[in-house]
Amino acid sequence: MSDLEVRKLPFNFDGVEFDWHPGNQPFGMMMNAVTFQVIGFEHYMCKAMRDAEKFITNPAILAEARAFNAQEMVHSQAHKKHIKALLTRYPGLQEVLDGSVARYDELYKNEDLHFHLAYAANIEATFTPLFGTIIEHREALFGGGDPRITALMLWHFCEEIEHRSSAITVYNHVVGSRFYRMKQLGKVLRHIKSDVEAIHAGFAKHVPGAPTCGTKGAFARIPAWPTFRMIAGIIGSQMPWHNPERGHVPAYYKAWRSRYEGGADMTSEHLLAHNPVPA
Repeated sequence: MSDLEVRKLPFNFDGVEFDWHPGNQPFGMMMNAVTFQVIGFEHYMCKAMRDAEKFITNPAILAEARAFNAQEMVHSQAHKKHIKALLTRYPGLQEVLDGSVARYDELYKNEDLHFHLAYAANIEATFTPLFGTIIEHREALFGGGDPRITALMLWHFCEEIEHRSSAITVYNHVVGSRFYRMKQLGKVLRHIKSDVEAIHAGFAKHVPGAPTCGTKGAFARIPAWPTFRMIAGIIGSQMPWHNPERGHVPAYYKAWRSRYEGGADMTSEHLLAHNPVPA
């Protein structure tokens, strides 16, 4: 089981710009979409985990599911602060948030618990190769952007790596069929894709002059070989035999935890170019 810790950071996004990263707009817009999608997605996963509790017979797995939910709920709260700051200037973005939440609520109503746990396990499995690559290329991707949004995202991504095994552990315990998870992948990806596209369309509708790049070019600053490894890792994460604990964990994760435990301000990120781990 994972050793999860719930960390509530005092983020303040007052005055944050929608285009918070003009030097790398495709990546900045992708991160904005993450903020809006996280609310519905994490509520969806937490509901699935709570509904799964009555089928969990192993006390350690039950504790894991509850700790996972606790972390995810804190993530949602922080991203809501980001959205609240954006709404002061662009109130129409409430429609974007409401639409994403509604799509996840509709999905929960229309599918069964096994599907919901497969959805969570499939998507969470991608996060170590995806977010790990982002973390390892944080200078190229985040450098020059608003350090508060950088801090928000790196905190979230580090904790996703921390609980990388939680969703698949619960899925394997409750559902058991590793091939069912793979079978549902197409439906899961279509839902994710439609939600992300709707979010970006909402940005274009409600934010005058918003970059319309969507996710295109978001990883242009990552060299070809790490991009290939990321894609290979994402594909591998969907295989029936996938074990998240074997995934590569960036050295920065350890550095981030050491800084947090040392009492550093984690709400305005210094990118720690060389992954230093404090003594």
